[in-house]
Amino acid sequence: MLASNRIIEKYWQNLSVKDGDIDFIYNLLLEKEIPLSTEILLKSLINYRIEQEKDNSAKQLHSKNNIYFPRDEFHVGDKLQFPSLEMKIGEVLTIRDGFNPDFEDLKVIEVKFESGKPKIFASNIQEHPLNHILDIPDDDPNYDLDLVYDHHQRYLSDCLETSLTNNEDLVKIAGNWFPRSLLIDVHIGHLNLAEAILEEANGGPISTHLLMEQVDLKANADTKLLEFSFDLALQDDKRFDEVGPSGETLWFLNAMEPDSVKKVPIYLKYRENNIDHLPLVEYLDLFEKNIFDELEEWDSHGDENDQIIISLSYPHWRSGTLPLSNTLEKMFPTAYEAPRVKFTFINEAVNDQFPGWVVRQHKYVYGLKEWYQENNLIPGSLVIVKKGKIPGEILIKFDKSRQNKEWVKTVLIGSDRAIVFAMLKQSISANFNERMSIVVPDPDALDELWNKKIYQKEPLEKTALRIMRELSKLNPQGQVHAQELYAGINIVRRCPPSLVLHHLLGASTVEYLGDLYFRFKDKDE
Repeated sequence: MLASNRIIEKYWQNLSVKDGDIDFIYNLLLEKEIPLSTEILLKSLINYRIEQEKDNSAKQLHSKNNIYFPRDEFHVGDKLQFPSLEMKIGEVLTIRDGFNPDFEDLKVIEVKFESGKPKIFASNIQEHPLNHILDIPDDDPNYDLDLVYDHHQRYLSDCLETSLTNNEDLVKIAGNWFPRSLLIDVHIGHLNLAEAILEEANGGPISTHLLMEQVDLKANADTKLLEFSFDLALQDDKRFDEVGPSGETLWFLNAMEPDSVKKVPIYLKYRENNIDHLPLVEYLDLFEKNIFDELEEWDSHGDENDQIIISLSYPHWRSGTLPLSNTLEKMFPTAYEAPRVKFTFINEAVNDQFPGWVVRQHKYVYGLKEWYQENNLIPGSLVIVKKGKIPGEILIKFDKSRQNKEWVKTVLIGSDRAIVFAMLKQSISANFNERMSIVVPDPDALDELWNKKIYQKEPLEKTALRIMRELSKLNPQGQVHAQELYAGINIVRRCPPSLVLHHLLGASTVEYLGDLYFRFKDKDE
C-alpha cells in the first residue's frame, strides 16, 4: 500500500503533458463545442489520468509476466513483477519449504533480478499485506480528483498551460481555450464597426457582448463560441487591446490609450544590476513601512484594514504613477493575460472619478499626474489607497498637512548641472515622509538631466557618493540615512533601495553607524 502511494504521488509531482493528453483535451473541446477554462481542462485531464492509472493497474494483473503476490504458488523459471520494487521483473531460481508455525504450507522462493544479488520471498501465504498492494483504497488521496488538484494545482496548471500554448491550433482568450480551426470567421467589416464604436466611446472600454450587439454580429452557432471567435478577431487586430480585469473581457482602442501606458516613462526605466540580495534583507527590513518599490522582491506590508499608505518617490511623482510592488499588486485589479488593465480611481475627498491603468508587465499604475498637480503633492507626500466597494474601483486620498509652511529639502540645479540640496521653507499641502520629501521647484530643468541621461552615464556608485556628499551637508554630524539617499538618487536616476544599500555597505570611504545611518570616514581613518 505504501509503495503504491509513493509511486503515484511522485507521478503527479513529475507529470508531463503528452500527445495523448492533448488529443484528450482536443476531443473534449470538440464534444463540448464551447471554449473551456484552464481549470476545467486540468480537472478533466486529472480525472482522465486517474482512470488511465486504474486501467493500467488492472492490465498489469493480466500481463504476460505474473504479479508477485505472497498468496500464490510459483514454479522454477516463472518471471514475476514485484509491485513493492516498482514492478521490477525477476526469475524464480529455486523453491523450498519454509518453516513458520503460523503458516503450515509456507514456501520460500529465490528470485534473480537483472542487477544485484538474488532475493528471498515468501509464497503460499493467504494473509499478507502485499496480497493487496495493487488495490486502490477508497481514501487514497492520489486517486482523489479534488485532492490532487488542490495539492498539485500550481505545477500542473503551469505544465498544461505551457503545452497548450505550444499547440498552434489551440488559442486562449481570457483564460479559455478552443481549437482555432473550429472558430467562426469574423468579417473585417465588423472589426471596422467595432473601431468606430470604441472611438465614439473615447476609446472604451466596452465588453465583447455589448460590441457584438452594436456591430450586429450574428451566426448560427453557440453564443459563447461566437463571442470567443469575436474576441480572437479583436485580439489579432493591433487596433484593439483587451484591458479587462480577471473574469471580464473589455476592449479599448490602442490609439487612444495614454502614451505612458503604452510606453514606460523615462523616469521609471531601469537597467537591472545583478547583486546578492540575501545580505541586504536585514537592512531592507529597517526601511519605513510606507516605502514601496516595484523593482524589489522585498516589500513592505499594507495595513490590515485593506488600506496602504505610500510615500511617493520622485520617478512616480513625475510620471503620475504608483509602484506596483508585491503588496500593491494585491490591491489593484489584475488579469489572466491582458498586459494593461483599465480601472477607476475614486478621489475620496470630493467623490469624483478618473481613469487608472495597471501596466502589469512593467509593474506600475498610471493615471495620477493631474491629481498630484491639482493637490500640490511633492515627492515624499503620503498617498493613501484602498479598495472601493465595487470591484475595479480604487479609492485614493491624502491627509492634509497641519502646517502651511515647512522646512523641507529642496533640490536646486547649478549651471554646471550639478545637484544641490538645501533646507528651504516651502508651502506644503499634504502629510509627508520627512526622509523621502524633496521639493522640486524646476521639474523642467531636471527633465533635461533625465532626457540627456547625464547621471545615467556614470557608474551608480559615483552617483550615490555624489548625492550622499550633498545630503551630508544638511546634517551637523554629516550623517545620511539610507532612505534619504534612496530618495535623493532617484531625483536623477532610477534606483531601488537594495542597490543603494549594496553600494553604501561596499564603499571603502563610507562607515555604517547603525539604524541605516551612514557617514563618510575621516581622511585619517
